[in-house]
Amino acid sequence: MRSVIVGAGIAGLALAVELRRHGVEATVVEARYPGAGNSSRNVGRVRRMQLTPDLTEFSCRASDKWTRVDEITGGRNPLLYPTRYVWVLYGEDEREVVEPMQPMWDEHDARARVVEPSEVLSAVPVLQGGQRPVGGVIGDAAIVHHDAAVYAYYLFAREAGVRFEIGVRATGVEVTGGHVSGVVLADGRTLPADAVVNAAGGRSGEFARACGVEIPNSPIRREVLVTEPSKPFMTPAVTFYRPQEGWFNQTLRGELVAGVVDVDEPFGMNEESSVKFLGRTARVVLEKAPRLAELRVIRQWAGVYDTTPDKRPLVGEHSELPGLFALNGWSGRGILLAPLSAELLAREIAGLGRDPLLRSFDPNRFAGRDSTVTAHSDYYSGYAH
Repeated sequence: MRSVIVGAGIAGLALAVELRRHGVEATVVEARYPGAGNSSRNVGRVRRMQLTPDLTEFSCRASDKWTRVDEITGGRNPLLYPTRYVWVLYGEDEREVVEPMQPMWDEHDARARVVEPSEVLSAVPVLQGGQRPVGGVIGDAAIVHHDAAVYAYYLFAREAGVRFEIGVRATGVEVTGGHVSGVVLADGRTLPADAVVNAAGGRSGEFARACGVEIPNSPIRREVLVTEPSKPFMTPAVTFYRPQEGWFNQTLRGELVAGVVDVDEPFGMNEESSVKFLGRTARVVLEKAPRLAELRVIRQWAGVYDTTPDKRPLVGEHSELPGLFALNGWSGRGILLAPLSAELLAREIAGLGRDPLLRSFDPNRFAGRDSTVTAHSDYYSGYAH
């Protein structure tokens, strides 16, 4: 069996490795270079707790998968290190949403618990003197170095016999008898394939439409800044959603990485960072942690979330075009979810059946439904679609 994967990010590379374990031939097509898109434009957070039972169940399994990535990639270390995740609550309405989730988290072994403000400030002392939280959630998490992970998969994929077409864009698929039979490249060639997988990240919607398949994915920019290194002063990864979504954590090298989203960010493929982002992030983060004002920003960058209406990825075969598979729509969770999703999709492509864990990731679930992606100024309402 022959497969072609469009996109050499963490998802496409992980799938190529998993397919080779099942004896499936794999070719990866990448328009730029491995990890050029979202996979090298993030901070590699891996968290177990989520807002819904299905995402929590999957994320816990996905987190466990990350502890075995070094074994899967021939002993290469993706620089995964354990930490804690601190979700800081600044509104009573947030606490009313979050507290009822505790039994669900316990059921799925999310290793997260709702805590009082004093415990939040004890876990993250740098928050003292800033806006007073009303509570928080503290849970197990990890951070993976995205470049180390991408190249661990890339190097092992080459060793496993995966072929690569780097620097050439896939423009669509060839169809024979109603089934995908190959991938058409911008240089005029066609690569024969029994299965084609759309793992094109922020360009997944564009590639799907070029294949004649409509999916509701929309890219939306997310930006990151990094400060100069300093002595370690915090270990948890912090996230907050009031007054808008933002986050920060310190890396192993002592840098602070941070970002605050623009609630009015327009949809579209945009990887350019902005001065406006720098001012917004500094203002909001310093309201939470004033002592961070002593740090100097040394660089910033941007990537995109490949976003779906229900914030869940598309993983599986498109019913309207047999042989075309989706592995996209991560909505900000690509690093976390991709390795496990790739393992389960590889089994499906190899003819071993569809895992029930993928039930809510069916790429055909939006047929006949409202599939409008909204940018939701409120994070929590995005899960009520």
